[in-house]
Amino acid sequence: MTVLVALATPFLFVVGGNAAGAEDPRVRMAALVVSGIVGVFVLLMMIQLAAFLYAKPGRSFFIYMIPFAVVVAILFTPLAMPFFFIFREILPGNVDMSNPQQLTLMKVFIGMLFGAGMMEELLKATPILIGAYLTHMALKQPSFVSNAAYKLMHVRGPLDGVLMGIFAGGGFIFFETAFDYIPRISGQVLQQTNDVGVAVSTGLSLLLPRVLGGLVGHMAYSGIFGYFIGLSVIRPQQRWQLLGIGFAASTLVHTAWNTSAFASPMLLYVVAVICAVALVGCVLKARQIDASRSGVAVDTQGSILVDRATPAAAYPAPQPQAYAPPPAYAPPPAAAPQAAPAPAAPAQAASAELPLALDIDGFVIPLRAGGRVDPASEPALGGRGAGVIGEVVAHPSRPGVLGLRNAGSGLWTARLRDGGVQTIEANQNVRLAPGVVIAFSADLIGAVRTLG
Repeated sequence: MTVLVALATPFLFVVGGNAAGAEDPRVRMAALVVSGIVGVFVLLMMIQLAAFLYAKPGRSFFIYMIPFAVVVAILFTPLAMPFFFIFREILPGNVDMSNPQQLTLMKVFIGMLFGAGMMEELLKATPILIGAYLTHMALKQPSFVSNAAYKLMHVRGPLDGVLMGIFAGGGFIFFETAFDYIPRISGQVLQQTNDVGVAVSTGLSLLLPRVLGGLVGHMAYSGIFGYFIGLSVIRPQQRWQLLGIGFAASTLVHTAWNTSAFASPMLLYVVAVICAVALVGCVLKARQIDASRSGVAVDTQGSILVDRATPAAAYPAPQPQAYAPPPAYAPPPAAAPQAAPAPAAPAQAASAELPLALDIDGFVIPLRAGGRVDPASEPALGGRGAGVIGEVVAHPSRPGVLGLRNAGSGLWTARLRDGGVQTIEANQNVRLAPGVVIAFSADLIGAVRTLG
């Protein structure tokens, strides 16, 4: 980010200086467009980097730039035409706002529902849906993990989904603000006033509200939808229901924002707060789900929203006590008669501390913290575990909870007790519990059960 700012700052000074001394209005307008493109891009990168650093997804920042680039590419090419044709020509999404006196609130709502909410949210979700499909293909065919598109775009769960949604929304803002709103509004002002200075200042005045507002606008809408897309990846039994909820939620808040401007500007504050709370909630919940499924503690360090428990090391160490000799021996007093002992409490049926084992076709491998799972070294498995290595790790803050870390290079898939599906890439964990089934490869599947 520092390098980007270091490159953009002198460039903007040079462009602005050349435009200030130019008499040709076309040169000054061209400088406005270039400055708008650079300014919008840098501000978006700052916002997206902040979201990435807070979420800590464990993947490269540039992976999430792919949805950003895909959305921009769709809008720059004829790939966007089917969206416009379906939602604004076939469906009633084309609203003429040039004569607001002839519009009713219901007509604006319906038009914005189809022409803005549904169309734009589906367009922004396209790269995320592609990523979810790639994950689905890998779950059906583990060898698909070697596919280049899978490596770049697959969705592992809600955390990937919400971040991809934020970046996809950023791509939409980048195109719409830098290549549509700023040059179009500036051109209209120039025609009306014939004053280049007024036109330039009007265009640049759109930059901050369009970009900063995107965090509770396009980024929030697509982040909400992305969260549900990621949730559908790990809950395949509810896939269509979750996709429907996500699409409906993102569409409705988007439509509410666009309609509020027509109904009452004060409603914009209400919708913005709702979007902000919903987006933050999706990010926090996605982080919690990701940590729970991996069997690791939720990292809340640096969060102003989630408190972090004070570690034991933070408490003062006990002070040494002076040595005191033991008291002289004295015979114990006669014991008073005691009531009959109470019956022992029944043992709990299940405990997090029960020893676990991995059952692969009747071959049982004990699972203990610090242990290692190496099926390739077991003659009973006939060499089916080549390249499969697992490390049993203890949960950092919950005693008795274990996870299995993928220490190999292949992709594992796990069927959890609630029916959800989890993909475990290299250096990721899956939480171990009785009933969890792990597919290390197409012909090597193990079930976690209690030992004994």
